Amino acid sequence: MHIVKHAFFLLCSVLISFSACAQREHAKTPPPQQVNNTPKEDAQQAAARRQWVDSVYVSMNQSERIGQLFMVAAYSGGKNFNQPDIEQLLRKRQIGGLIFMQGGAGRQAALTNRYQQMAHVPLLIGMDAEWGLGMRLDSVINFPRQMLLGATRDSALVFQMGQLIAEQCRRLGVHVNFAPDVDVNNNPNNPVISFRAFGEDKHLVSRLGIAYMNGLQSRGVMACAKHFPGHGDVSVDSHKDLPVISKSKAQLDTLELYPFKQLIKAGVQSVMVAHLSVPALEKEANVPTTLSKNTITGLLKNEMGFEGLIFTDAMNMQGVAKYFPAGEADYRAFMAGCDVLLFSQDVPTSISKINEAVNNGKISQAELERRVKKILRAKYNAGLSEPVQLQVSGATEDLNKQTLAFNNDAARKALTLVRDDNKIWPMLSRPGLKIAYVGVNGQLDKDLQDALKSKWAGIRFYELPKGSGSVPFQQALKGYDVVIVGIHNLPMYPTKTFGLSEVQRNFLTHAAASNNTALALLGNAYAVKLCCKARTLLVGYEDGVWTQKALMDALTGRLQPRGVLPVHTDCLK
Repeated sequence: MHIVKHAFFLLCSVLISFSACAQREHAKTPPPQQVNNTPKEDAQQAAARRQWVDSVYVSMNQSERIGQLFMVAAYSGGKNFNQPDIEQLLRKRQIGGLIFMQGGAGRQAALTNRYQQMAHVPLLIGMDAEWGLGMRLDSVINFPRQMLLGATRDSALVFQMGQLIAEQCRRLGVHVNFAPDVDVNNNPNNPVISFRAFGEDKHLVSRLGIAYMNGLQSRGVMACAKHFPGHGDVSVDSHKDLPVISKSKAQLDTLELYPFKQLIKAGVQSVMVAHLSVPALEKEANVPTTLSKNTITGLLKNEMGFEGLIFTDAMNMQGVAKYFPAGEADYRAFMAGCDVLLFSQDVPTSISKINEAVNNGKISQAELERRVKKILRAKYNAGLSEPVQLQVSGATEDLNKQTLAFNNDAARKALTLVRDDNKIWPMLSRPGLKIAYVGVNGQLDKDLQDALKSKWAGIRFYELPKGSGSVPFQQALKGYDVVIVGIHNLPMYPTKTFGLSEVQRNFLTHAAASNNTALALLGNAYAVKLCCKARTLLVGYEDGVWTQKALMDALTGRLQPRGVLPVHTDCLK
């Protein structure tokens, strides 16, 4: 065991009783609005934290203190597997945390144990897990994306998901989930947010964002509101270039900043800053908001009063890397007011630049101490004063325990009957109907097909895959009382045609004009532009077994769709 861990062994044992109390509090599940993310602590608790933070701080030299500012990408598998690189950074005491990316649950647990054992100061572990750890890990089932949840309008449901994802995080020793996304997606062609947002209404985004935040933080996992000051109205992907938002400060204040203000008021513990060019906030050309002191210190800290941890977005993204070399970018982000430099590409050079700035007085010792101790306090609050050994076996099974039941519930609440001008819904209860199901670009799960056959023995299934040269059964469909057209396997991000061929699109146009046809879109709600003339239209938001089952239950009368579109499209007016 390392020096810092030895020095505080006795202190940690004194704190066990406080930890037990905290765990009992985490076991409670109050409604979202009643969660208190900043519980009062007594003087003894505050003193214990202060002593741990101060003692850890004095145990480090200046370069090691600067190293606490860096959280680098770690991979437990895949082509980017980088265990040797992480171990080298740990041996040189140059990083304070890790953001785990692709890999497997068991492998990540094993590496977390190893890395924490190597670290002089315990590591703050984060993951970008908006729809759960399945977003990053193989064999782990995803929770729904935020667009589907926006259709439910259900704060309690989103709060529950936040708690379940927090339990996944705790199982793998993850302290920070870079979620929720509280961007207001008011650009239907947004190439990077889209389905990741709760919707286009700032009030809905704020309400569900707070619910997600409360769910995470009620289980002891730090939430992170992103992407400040708002990434919803862009036409460029910040992974590839620097998006420009040409709005006035008043316009930003009215829309983009609104959810962040609400989450800050509600007690969010961290915020992630995006790589955006916003001339109303930063006049210097090609300076992203991550490197803008006007944006981070002036707006987020001073005007909006945020005192929690401030993370950069990933520093390897071209929104910043295209214009600033790695070491310079990290240095400027720190100078702008960011506390944690995420996904740094050149830690040694960045440490050297910040170290030089401290030595020549550009950064005061007091400011460095304030920032580093802020990170150390977050580590203490995450329980890192008490080393924990993660169980490696059974990790994937544990992460998947509660996902399917939740997904089934969410899909049922989200399924949206946009309109039923054909009056097909009442018709489905009639006996003896002749029904067909056409799967465009995919098909229903085989078990669900069998379930529909038990309802309608004569139901026929057709498929129109990509690459089909013609639709030979188009005329034959006229012989059915009802034709359900399911649209499957669409890309999650919006494109002009959502990947459908001309033949497929022409068939949808023909089907939409038919009086006996209902279109069921199992994908991004913005794809309704492909179904503008549909007289009966359902939206399921994703194409998974749970959304298909919700559709089946609706068709067979076991579910009345009650979801509400969280976005709009002009063709539905």
